[in-house]
Amino acid sequence: MRRGHLLACMLILGMAIFLWAVNLDAQPEEILLDNHSVFTNRSRPPVAFPHMQHIDAGMDCTDCHHQFKGGKNILDESDLYEGAEGIKCASCHKNKTGLRFKPDLDPTKRTLRQAFHLMCMRCHRQLIRDKKQSGPVTCGDCHPRKKAPEA
Repeated sequence: MRRGHLLACMLILGMAIFLWAVNLDAQPEEILLDNHSVFTNRSRPPVAFPHMQHIDAGMDCTDCHHQFKGGKNILDESDLYEGAEGIKCASCHKNKTGLRFKPDLDPTKRTLRQAFHLMCMRCHRQLIRDKKQSGPVTCGDCHPRKKAPEA
Protein backbone atom coordinates (compact mmCIF):
# COMPACT_ATOMS: atom_id res chain seq x y z
CA MET A 1 0.00 0.00 0.00
CA ARG A 2 2.83 2.42 0.84
CA ARG A 3 4.49 1.72 -2.50
CA GLY A 4 1.24 2.71 -4.25
CA HIS A 5 1.05 6.00 -2.34
CA LEU A 6 4.68 6.79 -3.07
CA LEU A 7 4.17 6.06 -6.76
CA ALA A 8 1.04 8.21 -6.86
CA CYS A 9 2.85 11.11 -5.12
CA MET A 10 5.78 10.86 -7.51
CA LEU A 11 3.42 10.84 -10.48
CA ILE A 12 1.56 13.91 -9.21
CA LEU A 13 4.83 15.72 -8.49
CA GLY A 14 6.16 14.86 -11.95
CA MET A 15 2.99 16.16 -13.61
CA ALA A 16 3.14 19.38 -11.58
CA ILE A 17 6.78 19.99 -12.57
CA PHE A 18 5.96 19.25 -16.21
CA LEU A 19 3.00 21.65 -16.25
CA TRP A 20 5.08 24.35 -14.53
CA ALA A 21 7.89 23.96 -17.09
CA VAL A 22 5.46 23.99 -20.03
CA ASN A 23 3.83 27.14 -18.67
CA LEU A 24 7.19 28.94 -18.44
CA ASP A 25 8.21 27.83 -21.91
CA ALA A 26 4.95 29.23 -23.24
CA GLN A 27 6.02 32.73 -22.23
CA PRO A 28 7.76 34.81 -24.90
CA GLU A 29 11.47 35.42 -24.35
CA GLU A 30 11.17 39.05 -25.41
CA ILE A 31 8.18 41.26 -26.21
CA LEU A 32 8.40 44.24 -28.54
CA LEU A 33 6.31 47.03 -27.06
CA ASP A 34 5.31 48.51 -30.38
CA ASN A 35 1.74 49.76 -30.35
CA HIS A 36 1.55 51.48 -33.75
CA SER A 37 -2.06 52.56 -33.22
CA VAL A 38 -1.17 54.35 -29.97
CA PHE A 39 2.37 55.57 -30.51
CA THR A 40 1.87 57.13 -33.93
CA ASN A 41 4.12 60.14 -33.47
CA ARG A 42 7.14 58.79 -31.63
CA SER A 43 10.68 60.07 -31.83
CA ARG A 44 12.32 56.91 -30.44
CA PRO A 45 12.12 53.23 -31.42
CA PRO A 46 9.90 50.76 -29.55
CA VAL A 47 11.12 48.95 -26.45
CA ALA A 48 12.32 45.35 -26.55
CA PHE A 49 11.03 44.09 -23.20
CA PRO A 50 12.95 41.05 -21.85
CA HIS A 51 9.94 39.15 -20.49
CA MET A 52 11.76 35.94 -19.49
CA GLN A 53 14.53 37.93 -17.80
CA HIS A 54 11.88 39.40 -15.47
CA ILE A 55 10.39 35.96 -14.81
CA ASP A 56 13.85 34.49 -14.18
CA ALA A 57 14.52 37.32 -11.69
CA GLY A 58 11.70 35.93 -9.56
CA MET A 59 9.01 38.48 -10.30
CA ASP A 60 5.41 37.39 -9.90
CA CYS A 61 3.14 37.86 -12.90
CA THR A 62 0.93 40.15 -10.82
CA ASP A 63 3.86 42.50 -10.19
CA CYS A 64 3.12 43.88 -13.67
CA HIS A 65 -0.17 42.38 -14.86
CA HIS A 66 -3.15 43.68 -12.94
CA GLN A 67 -6.89 44.03 -12.74
CA PHE A 68 -7.89 46.44 -10.00
CA LYS A 69 -11.10 46.27 -8.05
CA GLY A 70 -11.57 48.24 -4.87
CA GLY A 71 -7.90 49.27 -4.98
CA LYS A 72 -6.67 45.65 -4.97
CA ASN A 73 -5.17 43.56 -7.74
CA ILE A 74 -7.67 40.72 -8.17
CA LEU A 75 -6.09 39.24 -11.30
CA ASP A 76 -6.02 35.45 -11.42
CA GLU A 77 -2.67 34.38 -12.90
CA SER A 78 -4.39 31.49 -14.68
CA ASP A 79 -6.00 34.14 -16.93
CA LEU A 80 -2.55 35.06 -18.27
CA TYR A 81 -2.00 33.08 -21.44
CA GLU A 82 -1.08 34.04 -24.98
CA GLY A 83 -4.10 35.49 -26.77
CA ALA A 84 -6.16 35.97 -23.59
CA GLU A 85 -8.51 38.92 -23.72
CA GLY A 86 -7.22 41.82 -21.65
CA ILE A 87 -3.66 40.49 -21.30
CA LYS A 88 -2.14 43.37 -23.26
CA CYS A 89 -1.71 46.69 -21.49
CA ALA A 90 -3.39 48.52 -24.38
CA SER A 91 -6.65 46.66 -23.77
CA CYS A 92 -7.31 48.92 -20.75
CA HIS A 93 -4.78 51.74 -20.98
CA LYS A 94 -5.86 53.89 -23.91
CA ASN A 95 -4.18 56.80 -25.61
CA LYS A 96 -5.86 59.97 -24.38
CA THR A 97 -4.04 62.95 -25.78
CA GLY A 98 -3.48 65.92 -23.51
CA LEU A 99 -3.62 63.91 -20.27
CA ARG A 100 -0.62 64.95 -18.20
CA PHE A 101 1.12 62.53 -15.87
CA LYS A 102 0.16 62.66 -12.20
CA PRO A 103 1.76 60.18 -9.76
CA ASP A 104 -1.49 59.73 -7.81
CA LEU A 105 -3.64 59.24 -10.91
CA ASP A 106 -6.07 56.33 -10.71
CA PRO A 107 -4.20 53.41 -12.39
CA THR A 108 -7.22 52.68 -14.57
CA LYS A 109 -7.10 56.21 -16.00
CA ARG A 110 -3.45 56.11 -17.12
CA THR A 111 -2.63 56.25 -20.80
CA LEU A 112 -0.60 53.42 -22.27
CA ARG A 113 2.54 55.55 -22.28
CA GLN A 114 2.01 56.51 -18.64
CA ALA A 115 1.37 52.90 -17.66
CA PHE A 116 4.54 51.63 -19.35
CA HIS A 117 6.78 54.38 -18.02
CA LEU A 118 5.44 54.35 -14.47
CA MET A 119 5.38 50.55 -14.14
CA CYS A 120 8.91 50.02 -15.45
CA MET A 121 10.66 53.08 -14.10
CA ARG A 122 9.09 52.90 -10.63
CA CYS A 123 10.32 49.32 -10.19
CA HIS A 124 13.78 49.96 -11.65
CA ARG A 125 14.30 53.09 -9.53
CA GLN A 126 13.24 51.22 -6.39
CA LEU A 127 15.81 48.51 -7.15
CA ILE A 128 18.48 51.20 -7.50
CA ARG A 129 17.45 52.72 -4.14
CA ASP A 130 17.69 49.23 -2.62
CA LYS A 131 21.19 48.90 -4.15
CA LYS A 132 20.10 45.91 -6.26
CA GLN A 133 20.67 45.13 -9.91
CA SER A 134 18.22 47.13 -11.97
CA GLY A 135 17.05 47.64 -15.50
CA PRO A 136 17.31 50.91 -17.41
CA VAL A 137 15.78 54.19 -16.30
CA THR A 138 16.78 56.56 -19.09
CA CYS A 139 15.10 57.11 -22.45
CA GLY A 140 18.11 56.00 -24.49
CA ASP A 141 18.61 52.80 -22.51
CA CYS A 142 15.06 51.56 -23.15
CA HIS A 143 14.66 53.12 -26.59
CA PRO A 144 18.13 52.79 -28.15
CA ARG A 145 18.57 54.54 -31.45
CA LYS A 146 20.03 52.34 -34.13
CA LYS A 147 23.57 53.19 -35.11
CA ALA A 148 24.13 54.28 -38.67
CA PRO A 149 26.08 51.70 -40.67
CA GLU A 150 29.74 52.57 -40.96
CA ALA A 151 30.95 53.39 -44.45
